[in-house]
Amino acid sequence: MKKLLLLVAVVFAFSSNHGQTKDPALQEALNGNYKKAFSMFKNRCEEKDGYACGMVGYFLDKGIGGIEKNHQTAINYYKKGCELNDADSCTLLGYNEYKKGNLKEAKKLLKKACNLGNKDACNYLGKLWKKFWSYAPVTVAEVS
Repeated sequence: MKKLLLLVAVVFAFSSNHGQTKDPALQEALNGNYKKAFSMFKNRCEEKDGYACGMVGYFLDKGIGGIEKNHQTAINYYKKGCELNDADSCTLLGYNEYKKGNLKEAKKLLKKACNLGNKDACNYLGKLWKKFWSYAPVTVAEVS
C-alpha cells in the first residue's frame, strides 16, 4: 500500500493537472495500468528518453504494480537516464553512491543533478558538504 501511495504522489508531482497528464505512459500509471506504463516507459528509454529510463528504474527499484523488484537493474536504468541528462536519475544514483560510501561519485552525480535543476540533489549536496566539513575522515579537497 505504501508503494502505491508513493507512486501516486510521484505521478501527481509530474502531472500537469491532478489525475491528468500529457505523458501517455504516466497517464497509464495514473489509471492503474502499471505494466502497460512500464512497457511504454521502457520503449521510450530504448529511444533515448532519459526521463523514461528513470521511470523504468523507479518501477524496478520499488517493484511497482507487479513489476519484479530488481535494484541492480534499476541502477542500470538510472545510469542510462543520468547519461541522457535526467536530473531525477542522477539524484537517485548519487544518493545510492552516498549510501555505498562512494563520496566522490555521489558528489559528482548530485552536482550534475543539481545543475540540471533537481532541488533535492542540491539539498543532498549541501548536507554532504556539511557532514564532511565537520566529521569526514577524508580531506575537504576530496569532496570539493
